[in-house]
Amino acid sequence: MIKLAEPNEPVTDDAVLFGEHQNLVGVWNAGSAPQAKRPSCRSTAVIILTAGMVHHSGPFRLHVQIAKQLQRIGVASLRFDLSGIGESLAVGASGSSLDRASQEVGQAIDWVMENHDIDRVILFGLCSGADDAIHTAVHDPRVEGVIAMDGCGYRTPGFYFHRIQQHYLPRMLRFNKWSRLFRRSLRKDQSEVQSLKFGDDVREFPERQVAEEQLHALARRQVQLHFIYTGGVGDYYNHRGQFHAMFPLLKACKEITHQYFGDVDHVGFLCEDREMIVRHIGQTVQSMVH
Repeated sequence: MIKLAEPNEPVTDDAVLFGEHQNLVGVWNAGSAPQAKRPSCRSTAVIILTAGMVHHSGPFRLHVQIAKQLQRIGVASLRFDLSGIGESLAVGASGSSLDRASQEVGQAIDWVMENHDIDRVILFGLCSGADDAIHTAVHDPRVEGVIAMDGCGYRTPGFYFHRIQQHYLPRMLRFNKWSRLFRRSLRKDQSEVQSLKFGDDVREFPERQVAEEQLHALARRQVQLHFIYTGGVGDYYNHRGQFHAMFPLLKACKEITHQYFGDVDHVGFLCEDREMIVRHIGQTVQSMVH
């Protein structure tokens, strides 16, 4: 279990304002044991990116829990809002959402390195934050590690096999599903409003080959990459072996690791799921730092 903060544990969270237009708001946590005092270890900070339209606390305060876990292992962190989200004003935003996010993450890295004894940066991102983290790493050589949760994914033959096995086959064996389909076919008014299909037009995934080449280039640059996938993105990722099926070029890259948590929701709705994810992220950061 994650150790909860003691009542007398010092508060190390500081609200900060930074950016080219002084419009980006974040929370800096210096960590409980500054790494600059450890001669054998480079000083590291984790920058936690905005997840979709959720402000810097993260879904169900996931980002707060990550920052606290990093504090306990002596790693500094900055969680902040991209412009137009949460408390950060929408000033100076231009270009695609990925390019705009990359520029603002770069400004966050500027602030961290200019104001603290930090020379190594790891990015953590969930959902669109994972996309932003990878895009930033591709264009900013100061990024030396990325933890991407429910980042880019591509359907493979194995995906469709598991989709049939896990999703369609169990439903085919349920009488109520057939009964509902039959009743629907008898309706006279078939004019139903169709909603946007989740995932197809909201995320900005590059072409699979482009993504593979980008990740391979990052590995050659010695950037450490860890991908976490959950059952919450079952519309494009649904089994443990899918990562290397998507990116066969990356099988030999020791810099790239991945983990699949099929029973966990996309945003860690359950407390025990969030605790497990937070522990896993803390362990991953420790492995990247040492």
